[in-house]
Amino acid sequence: ILLILFDRILELFITVVLIVGGYQFYFWAQRRTWPPARYFETRFDEMIDFDPRWVWIYSGLYYPMILLAALSVPSWQAYAYAVGCFLTLLAVQVVIFAAWPTAIPAHWRYVERDKHPHSMRMLDLVWSYDKLRNGLPSMHVSVAMMVDLTIWQNWPVAGYVGGLFPLLIATSALKTKQHFVADVVPGALLGIAVFFGWRYFVA
Repeated sequence: ILLILFDRILELFITVVLIVGGYQFYFWAQRRTWPPARYFETRFDEMIDFDPRWVWIYSGLYYPMILLAALSVPSWQAYAYAVGCFLTLLAVQVVIFAAWPTAIPAHWRYVERDKHPHSMRMLDLVWSYDKLRNGLPSMHVSVAMMVDLTIWQNWPVAGYVGGLFPLLIATSALKTKQHFVADVVPGALLGIAVFFGWRYFVA
């Protein structure tokens, strides 16, 4: 039992290191200034009201669910394949972000700050790392979709319940003005494509 517990803790530790390290590639792509970024703001984006309280879903639920996906994997070999799948998604995302960058408008971050000060402080922390060149497709949504599929593959019942997770992350990305409406569906489709492509060709 102690050995199993040690393995689980080690998996969580490795997953945290991979999250922190993997996001450095994302931040590198975000901080590039060439080529010029595109903007996909539509009237649908104007219809969505900003609400900083959704940051607790956008970041507060996002990372624990990734850890839960790691815990759902039954063996070290399966964990290694799952990590490979997520790293493949990261590689595809970074190539897209670097070659065809998309940015959100700067005015989206000049918002009313008095209504929900605790949430705004948390969102300011997110914004200090997450710059305007956020990227199409949404990485948060693509990872959320892959997390749900990973849990569904290993814990089917939990996977069905967790199907709400990508929807919550997509909604939070829009309500915190982190992404265009045009970013979220391609993000979900990319997560699905990489997950099943990896299963078919590799795992």
